[in-house]
Amino acid sequence: MSEYDSGAYFVRRGGRRDRNRKRGGGRSRRAAGALITVLLLLTAAICALVAFLPRLSTVGAPAPNFKGKTFYMLATGRSTDREQSHVMAQYAVERGGAGYIYNDGEYKIIAAVYDKESDAKTLASVNENSYYFALTVPKCSVAETDARALEYLTGEWYDTVRTAASELQRGNIAESQAEHAVASACLRLKAFSGETSSVLLTAALDVASEYDCPDSYSILSYLHYVHVRAITLAAISLS
Repeated sequence: MSEYDSGAYFVRRGGRRDRNRKRGGGRSRRAAGALITVLLLLTAAICALVAFLPRLSTVGAPAPNFKGKTFYMLATGRSTDREQSHVMAQYAVERGGAGYIYNDGEYKIIAAVYDKESDAKTLASVNENSYYFALTVPKCSVAETDARALEYLTGEWYDTVRTAASELQRGNIAESQAEHAVASACLRLKAFSGETSSVLLTAALDVASEYDCPDSYSILSYLHYVHVRAITLAAISLS
């Protein structure tokens, strides 16, 4: 009897373990299923968020209030040697060019700047060793005061200096008239720089608005120099 009881005991205990395993297995499977469901929902939510965020950032980003403008630099030479570049720049000045040295990894000697590619292309084709390249004052979202300064620089100011240089070169106006027009425009540009909020743009406009023709320049050369310098500094300040 004791053996039977013992046997019955083990049978009964074994039965309870089996039932517990079944019940525990069911709970484990249900828990695993719930976890998988949660993970799938979480993955779907992450995928939807990743797909939606770029559109959200695009929609919410402010539109550029300065539309940007591309200019074309007429260059008369290039060099990686600083001393040689200064010699080449002086030669450009003697021929009536800006002689501005623009460094983008090599020294480029800039004679003039144009807002039409066709003008730069034509002049590069008729001047030996000349070439041109594009330089963009990029579109950007800036303070309204900065946008107004950039619009003036790349619009009215640019046109004033270009007209003064062109008319002087053709002999239609005297040097004093050309200088007066450009110096007045530079004073106004200086006033704009006093209102800008960008430190880099303010610094660029402060330098660009300087007008003090040195003895080593002709008036025509210096007008071209001021023209090129301003556009170059504006592009650098926003890049």
